[in-house]
Amino acid sequence: MQSSLSVIKPAEDVSLVTLYEARLALNLMTVDRMLDDQVELMIEWSSAEIAALCNRTFAKEQVVETFREVDTSYNNRIFLSRYPVLRIDSVDEGGDVLVAGDDYDLDANSGTLTRLGSAWFDPVTITYTGGYDLPNDAPRALRQAALLMTREAYYATVRGDATIRMVSHKDSRVIYFDPNAKSGTTAAATGGTAARRAVGDLLKHFMRFWV
Repeated sequence: MQSSLSVIKPAEDVSLVTLYEARLALNLMTVDRMLDDQVELMIEWSSAEIAALCNRTFAKEQVVETFREVDTSYNNRIFLSRYPVLRIDSVDEGGDVLVAGDDYDLDANSGTLTRLGSAWFDPVTITYTGGYDLPNDAPRALRQAALLMTREAYYATVRGDATIRMVSHKDSRVIYFDPNAKSGTTAAATGGTAARRAVGDLLKHFMRFWV
């Protein structure tokens, strides 16, 4: 199966979390806002990396997607690139306009179109709107993943990549460490930092696996 996609109405925002959420997660609510530009940049980086890891675009966009050489081994199913699907404007099959419920069925959450009573005939062109209205409508698991990556980037670039920190006053000392940080050797042996492993587990639910 081959597909091509063009964007009619691009997303206004592709960030998975807001600056407010990131400041709250980083305990920066009482800190001078001079760090806001850096935090916003880290949010953008984290959101872009998550999209790349999942091989999909999460932000809501209106698109036109065309399928050719449709593989009928998937039980007459077509998998749209942008999901969840919010609205289908038209489904054109070789010049014929198909009707929802009569000619095809839609699973909006997974972006799956199933042809009813027939096989798909090339080309199939679908005009639709899919994705999340970011950042406010991003699922909580995606937001958590973005915050974990933003936090890790913040500690690595702004706070420095120190794994152990100490606060001392007179004869008292408090030593603590960032639970998301590990030594290079340990991280390599266990598949990355604790934050990265948590992100990987969260993102599995947003990936499309082909069997």
